[in-house]
Amino acid sequence: MCGISAIYRFTEISPVDLEKLDSMNKEMYYRGPNEKGVWTDDTCGLAHTRLSIIGLENGKQPLFNEDKTLVLICNGEIYNYIELKEDLVAKGHVFRSDSDSETILHLYEEYGVQCLNHLRGMFAFCLWNTKTKQLFTARDRVGEKTLYYSQLPTGIVFCTELKAILKYFIDKPQINAHALAESIRYNYPYDLKNTYIEQIKRLQAGEYALTDEKGLEIHKYWAREIKPTYTGTIEEAKNEVLRLMRESVNICLRSDVPVAVLLSGGIDSSAVAALAKESGREVHVITAGYKGQYDCDEREVAKRFAEEKGLIYHEVELDAADFQDIFLEYSQFIDEPVCDVSSMSQWALYKKAKALGFTVLLGGLGGDELFYGYPELNKTAESLKLKHQHQSFFPWKGIERKKAFLKFLRRNWKYVLYGGYPNKINDKTTVHWTYDDYIKFAETAVLDINSEEIKFKDVDVHISYEDGKAEIDQLYTSTFNTFMTTLCLYLTDRQGMGNSVEIRSPLIDYKLVEFILSLPLEYKFNPSEPKYFLKEVLKGIVPDYILYAKKRGFTPPLDFINEINKKYNYKIIKSDHVFFNSMLADRLISLLFKK
Repeated sequence: MCGISAIYRFTEISPVDLEKLDSMNKEMYYRGPNEKGVWTDDTCGLAHTRLSIIGLENGKQPLFNEDKTLVLICNGEIYNYIELKEDLVAKGHVFRSDSDSETILHLYEEYGVQCLNHLRGMFAFCLWNTKTKQLFTARDRVGEKTLYYSQLPTGIVFCTELKAILKYFIDKPQINAHALAESIRYNYPYDLKNTYIEQIKRLQAGEYALTDEKGLEIHKYWAREIKPTYTGTIEEAKNEVLRLMRESVNICLRSDVPVAVLLSGGIDSSAVAALAKESGREVHVITAGYKGQYDCDEREVAKRFAEEKGLIYHEVELDAADFQDIFLEYSQFIDEPVCDVSSMSQWALYKKAKALGFTVLLGGLGGDELFYGYPELNKTAESLKLKHQHQSFFPWKGIERKKAFLKFLRRNWKYVLYGGYPNKINDKTTVHWTYDDYIKFAETAVLDINSEEIKFKDVDVHISYEDGKAEIDQLYTSTFNTFMTTLCLYLTDRQGMGNSVEIRSPLIDYKLVEFILSLPLEYKFNPSEPKYFLKEVLKGIVPDYILYAKKRGFTPPLDFINEINKKYNYKIIKSDHVFFNSMLADRLISLLFKK
């Protein structure tokens, strides 16, 4: 796991560019405390700062192919590197390092940009072809690793982190008011390309870019697509899901440094821990709880499970008294206003995991998004479905349409009468818990920066729902592409790497994701029981007291958060109302703009 930067110039690389590449490495030192390297020719410059995970003694980057015509920097892990390397060596390729990333170079020699189809892992990389003078950059399918870019007057710059581009290449940054307001209202960005800095964009999940003298050209090579093509039985489907989960956990355990599993006491992390133990390895698990008696504390369940499975159990306790300091600390390591009240808990957990000696942590992220695990989202989908059915009867045309409507009305008269269906669909539907706070904040909130004034009450942050899709898949596709990628994965990366710790998520392996997407909806979704299909898959592997327990998140008690809110004074935003999301956005902008 690392930090990468690249500059392509239409003119030529200058000594100043070389200095900036070195400075960008230093800006991200925590992402790569072990080694750093900078390489340039007359057109392209590459920089890499390394956290050593695989090939500890022989994996420094940039990496080169046999004749040094290709140069690579990569952030992430290629989990299937052993199988890829065996195949590539058999084809005559010579490896000069022990790094998993070197497989990308030799795959590119074989397949060009189609090398992406062979990679199984989390990654963002920049590959410079000295012969064609073309820069090939790419991001993994699901979007576990970030890659930002900015088009300059005489070139293009790429980087793992937005703040390094902002600091060294953007003289007069402009705020994208909509992107900023959207993140404050909904906790995370909905716009997958544009950031809250107008001049800086994201390479999206499943995209690659080609940069040369003609400019920047972006291509999509993977997307989450619903393709119910599977024709086997449901039992065969369960067996295949379990096989893919085992396979993913096994390759995610590959590491030359100590590994542990983050065990919450919920279904997803328990599944990862149980499957890790099945591999025959010694498995360490880390569970966190809050000092005091709180419903969200699952240490008792996790410890029982660990003892039953023969896992080596580590426990950490988080204290509300530390949260003010944690907020001030972790907010220095993120560069987008991604607002989640559990952030302090995550930061404290990763920090203590590092202190215990672990550099790689496996988590259960993705289980809810893949297996329909959010009860409120499921209810909203049912509401949309009924709403669409209701609307389809109008205008009335003929006796058959009237009969169908009366039948619908007999079954659903309560929902029609109250006008809301099971859940009312309005501006509160998405992330309803921030709605009231945001309205209070936006009424008086003003941001004045670089002579540009933004009044938040004038920014439209309404999100509408598309028609014409299966409602449940519409909502979960949106959740997978935004909430999981721009909030969950983003924060695990920023907070993990802020502590020089790598977080891996076996449940979002693309092969598993694609297989689930190929299943008929009736196989994998039960509207009355979230994660029904996953529970069926895990019977006998994860105990019933976990499979059928009430869902609990890692959200800290609200009194922890309220104490931070009370002590915070806005530095750059002006508003009569403080709430966590606006507080984080204000601190972040004040740090980045040095106000």
